[in-house]
Parts: sequence; structure tokens; C-alpha cells
Amino acid sequence: MAIFFNGRGEENREFKNSSPHSITLDGEHWHSAEHYVQAQRFKCSEIQAQVRESAYPFSAKTIARERPETLREDWYEIRDTVVEKAVRSKFQAHPELSKKLCATGEAEIIEASAMSHHWGAGADGTGKNTLGRILMKIRRDLQESLSSSGEIRENRIG
Repeated sequence: MAIFFNGRGEENREFKNSSPHSITLDGEHWHSAEHYVQAQRFKCSEIQAQVRESAYPFSAKTIARERPETLREDWYEIRDTVVEKAVRSKFQAHPELSKKLCATGEAEIIEASAMSHHWGAGADGTGKNTLGRILMKIRRDLQESLSSSGEIRENRIG
């Protein structure tokens, strides 16, 4: 069984970077993992602050997309690492999310975005599903941590 999430559906919305779960990274408070990720596209602290202070994840993404000329040169090399750092922080900061992620057992997690062949499965299902792979990596790490601490793992969603 695969577990799907995307930007339009309500099911498993906690797995999206835009979920309303704040994080603290690099000494700053971020409204969502998406805010952090979008800000890291830039080296300019002024643009990062604009993104961080935006009210909604969509606003953060819009600010970032409006400034392609100021995109950091190494963005495409570091973006997967940045996303993993933000997502990992979200699950560490919100134990209820960690529990839900672990409850997915060994199921494949798929970001069902028709728009992204990198982060999601893409419209034709041939995308890299990088965000889904990051979530599964974090899940595995959380499950191993729980197993070594003697806690019981759940094998169902709920």
C-alpha cells in the first residue's frame, strides 16, 4: 500500500512542507518547513527575512519565485539537503507528527504532485519523488530510534 499526499488534498497533509507546523532552525523561528526552504534559496538576509515573515507558505514560495535572478548559485546542489534538514526539524519539533509518520509502517510515501518531477511523482508517475524519499528516510530513522529505546512501533495509520 502506498501513502499519497499532495498540495490539494486533505489526507496526510501533515507530510507537506506547507503544513502549519512551525520550526526553529539556524536561530530563527519559521512558520513552516516551506518558509525555511524557500528562504534558503537566497544568500541575501533581507530576502530571507521577507520569506520568513510572510504569513503563509504560498506567500513564501511566491516571494522566492519572484526573484530568480538572486537565486543562490548552488541551490540545485543543496536543495535536497536543505529540505531534509527542514522536514527532519518539523518531525523532531512535533512528536504527534513523528507518531503519524512512524504509523505508516513500511508503506511507500509518495508526494503526488503533478507539477513536480523532482519533489513528487509528476503527472505521469515517473518523477523522482524526492520529498517522499526524504520522508521515508526520516521515518526509518525515527523507527530505529523508537526500537532502540524499547517503545512499540505502530504499523497502521491513525
